[in-house]
Amino acid sequence: MNHTYNMKPITLYVTEPMYETYQVQAQKQGRKTAELIRNAMQEYADSHFRAKKMLKDISFLRTVRLQANANDFLNDSSWKEEFLSGRIKL
Repeated sequence: MNHTYNMKPITLYVTEPMYETYQVQAQKQGRKTAELIRNAMQEYADSHFRAKKMLKDISFLRTVRLQANANDFLNDSSWKEEFLSGRIKL
């Protein structure tokens, strides 16, 4: 992966087993260890730092307790197309 922007060198402390895991994977993939770590950091930033602007961008993986009559809403399919298409913005 070639980056056309400036990169800032940093010092990152990780456990030896973690670094060795990245080294092995990098070698298997014919890539550099630093590239895998950069990619992992970018993926983390993309999933945790990005502003959630549409309902479809929000993770609903956490368990929630539904209020009374919530099933009536969930069983009404009229809202689902709007929700799934991303046209509903927060």
